[in-house]
Amino acid sequence: MVNLNDIRSRTINVRDYINSLKDQDKEKFLEVYNTYRLNIGVVRELEKVLKDLTVIVFSAAWCGDCKRAMPVMLQLEEQLGLEVLVFSSIKIAPLDPENKWAVPPSPPEINEWGVSAIPWFNFYDAEGNLVGTLIEKPRVKETLEEEILHVLKNK
Repeated sequence: MVNLNDIRSRTINVRDYINSLKDQDKEKFLEVYNTYRLNIGVVRELEKVLKDLTVIVFSAAWCGDCKRAMPVMLQLEEQLGLEVLVFSSIKIAPLDPENKWAVPPSPPEINEWGVSAIPWFNFYDAEGNLVGTLIEKPRVKETLEEEILHVLKNK
């Protein structure tokens, strides 16, 4: 169980995350955002499944999978009123063979939760109980929204 209020105090929503990026990175994220079309049928199903859930995401501007996923999360955040909390200061620790992530600036949860790749999506209920995890990119389904639905329906 996590303390969602504590996490809220140390994260930002997807819109603020994308707006905080440097111009070149922000342009890449917004290009995906402006051209991506959500699967409306899946979104209707997600509306029921994601109700009262909070998504906590580890993301970084340098990550290719994040550049594809976070604009989709912004659309879900906007269309569904989904609460998405983003840890955005993720850095690797290339000179530390015992740790993949540099903490700080990466939040301590990145190691505590066993994050192995980003973007890393954890889905929590209102009490802070983990109800599902999606790692990096869709593996079973074609799109991120379909994969989220699959993960949450098959928990």
